[in-house]
Amino acid sequence: MSSVINVRLLVCVLLFCSFAFSTQKVVPAPPGVLQVRVIAHNAVLSTKITVQRDNATVASAVVNTDGEANISLAPGSYKVMVQQEGFYPATAEKVLISSGQTTPLEVHLQEVRTHTEEIEVAAQASPIDPQQTPATQTLTGEDITNIPYPSTRDYRNILRFIPGIVVDNNGGPHVLGGLGQQTQDYLDGFEISQPTGGLALRLNPDSLRKINVETSRYSAQFGKGSAGLASFETYDGGNQFHFNATDFVPTFQTTKGLHFNNWTPRASFSGPIIHNKAWFLLSHEGENDLTIIDELPAGQDTGRVWRTADLAKLRVNLSPSNVLMVDGVMDLFDGEHAGISFFNPVNATVNQKSALHVLAAKDQITFAKDSMVEFGFGFLRAHSTEVPLGTQPEFLTPDGILGNFYRSQANWSDRIQGFSNVFLHPLNWHGSHHLAFGTAVDRVDSYSFVARKPLIIQDLSGATVREILFDNAPASRLHSVEPSAYVQDRWSPVQRLMIDAGLRWDADTFIDRNMISPRLAGTYLLHQASETKISAGVGVYYDRTNLSMLSRTLQGSRSDLFFDDTGSLTHLPLVTSFAVDQDHLLMPRFTNWSAGIERRMPARIYARLDYISRSGEHGWGFEDQLSGTSVLRNSREDRYHAVQLTLRREIKHGYPVMVAYTRSYAHTNEVLDFGQDNPVFSNQLSGPLPWDAPNQITSWGFLPLPSFWKFRNFDFAYSTTWHSGFPFFTVDQFQQLVDGPAAHRFPYYFTLNPALEKKFNFHGYRWALRAGIDNVTNSKNPAFVDNNINSTTYLQFGTFSHRTFNARIRLLGQQ
Repeated sequence: MSSVINVRLLVCVLLFCSFAFSTQKVVPAPPGVLQVRVIAHNAVLSTKITVQRDNATVASAVVNTDGEANISLAPGSYKVMVQQEGFYPATAEKVLISSGQTTPLEVHLQEVRTHTEEIEVAAQASPIDPQQTPATQTLTGEDITNIPYPSTRDYRNILRFIPGIVVDNNGGPHVLGGLGQQTQDYLDGFEISQPTGGLALRLNPDSLRKINVETSRYSAQFGKGSAGLASFETYDGGNQFHFNATDFVPTFQTTKGLHFNNWTPRASFSGPIIHNKAWFLLSHEGENDLTIIDELPAGQDTGRVWRTADLAKLRVNLSPSNVLMVDGVMDLFDGEHAGISFFNPVNATVNQKSALHVLAAKDQITFAKDSMVEFGFGFLRAHSTEVPLGTQPEFLTPDGILGNFYRSQANWSDRIQGFSNVFLHPLNWHGSHHLAFGTAVDRVDSYSFVARKPLIIQDLSGATVREILFDNAPASRLHSVEPSAYVQDRWSPVQRLMIDAGLRWDADTFIDRNMISPRLAGTYLLHQASETKISAGVGVYYDRTNLSMLSRTLQGSRSDLFFDDTGSLTHLPLVTSFAVDQDHLLMPRFTNWSAGIERRMPARIYARLDYISRSGEHGWGFEDQLSGTSVLRNSREDRYHAVQLTLRREIKHGYPVMVAYTRSYAHTNEVLDFGQDNPVFSNQLSGPLPWDAPNQITSWGFLPLPSFWKFRNFDFAYSTTWHSGFPFFTVDQFQQLVDGPAAHRFPYYFTLNPALEKKFNFHGYRWALRAGIDNVTNSKNPAFVDNNINSTTYLQFGTFSHRTFNARIRLLGQQ
């Protein structure tokens, strides 16, 4: 396999290099000029312009008496920041500088009166960055705030509207068909994925400056996640005080009378601690919900949720070349009667509590011609408990659940991380080289205690047909240390061509193995006038140690007893234990191929076509249970292939529209996830993954509405997604597998969420009032199916979505 990859890597290098060198000589490209013009109501003689590339400052200037500044820059894509006392800072992303040409940039600064920070550029900013090799989907802070989607208090719900991401029936996001744990999640540069799970961190969505999802061709700086990475960046404080508040008025419901429904306030406050030196951001998101199930009897029909999520951020300029950033997050959750529904009555629910704490600090130092070194340290602790409402066994019947939930558990997990990265000033040798290298080390600990009671399965007559007994084990602990290092070279041998070559090393003390990940990607600007750009890449990506799966080997055995019509055992009890051969365990490994083309079409429609392929080997999976011991082996092989078309157009400045279609294939040779808590009894089998959705359409956008009668200055926003239904398997009354997941699917999923918003001034403050409808077509979108062939409601769907009306009021700040 390694020889095949080496040959493919060599072919990619030769193709890129031969194509480029056949048309151009290897000479340094002449610089271009960035011409900035600043427009404001007052004098701007002290307006400062800062230009950054790859997070490092490469140039700065102060405007002249005409409010202009000319800056000579090497060809490439830059971030331009404009600051002026008494005005909000403005930022322009992806400003393209072409060799030998002057790029004009007109900036309108806004006086300190409202909370918003705006930049007005004369023309629509192009989403095509000729210097960018990763396949990236980005949502800005304005997108996160303006896109209407169900439960906007939870930023994770907007991930459904990012092309390439599918959200399963339990609300879990899957990037490129991968498991939740196969995606790396970062907050301001620090990994925030739970050691035993996926993305659980909650934040005020209004504190997010950007969500960036990279699905392929990303740098060797990032590892331990084969499906991509999701980066969440929060706002910094500035030299002016800002505040906003959203949804600070509770709502009510009319289910079984007039009752409190929910209260989901969120607010943020930021500003200077020391002018031009230190700034802060404080952000809060709260939730208090009451769920009432109309089909359940009074007194046994409610579930409650209380949650708080708080972020504190500090940024200090220790010196002109030294910046210190500190993040702190505290999430608390308390749920009563979690999981209550018509199919899951109150006695079968659980009470849940959880807490998640994050503390992180990063120090960035610029030196020697705009080179930069950064050091970071972070700590994450997650704790959760799950307690049933009684001590009775749980009874699974064809028509519902009786008794009390069978499992109680308590889990703790810690992640301690430290890293250092060095980004060097561009070097000139046969073109321009941007070198970066770094090291990191993580220590991950997981503690778990699980106690299970008998689980009894009955038929329609109430007779016991199967009983599951558990041999509980004492509390267990797992840990691993994960050191890593990388080197990355961004090489531009000629104008328009960029080649990213990287090499990464990872190790893991649990399996005691070294893992080498070579990666190669490139991009070439075929035609500058139409901004036609092609990109391609190949790389090896390893997953991290799945501590949640490993913990099953420390949670005791399970005994299955089967009974006939007379109540007698059909055969001896089947005892299943779960084991792992640590000495022969390998880390799951994926080879990812991708290629794409981007082009500006007529009417300034930006089109992008991507192909992505993920091929996995050495995946972890428990083998057949029927042998008595289910062993964790490296036999799983996942496959994902997708073609994705994305169209984007900005109707006018600040009003973008995006439409994307994805055709994908997500399959594995080991569909079943065996464990103590999975009652399905079967051999392993191949088929589509539970979140396989072959067809997906996603769209969102903002449109200004024409004035009509007294309706003036209203904005229209919408979001929609449609995808194929997810597969599911069927079982009999013994919970033995009947049909595999390829035989049945849920109905297709569709939601359309329109909204109208009006911004206005009232009593010296700026407000925004929005009214919208979630799931305006009232599509059912079931999340549950009765898959028991012996049930009287076999293949009936439940847990439906409904049309809901919502309103949002935001206090934007002083007028």
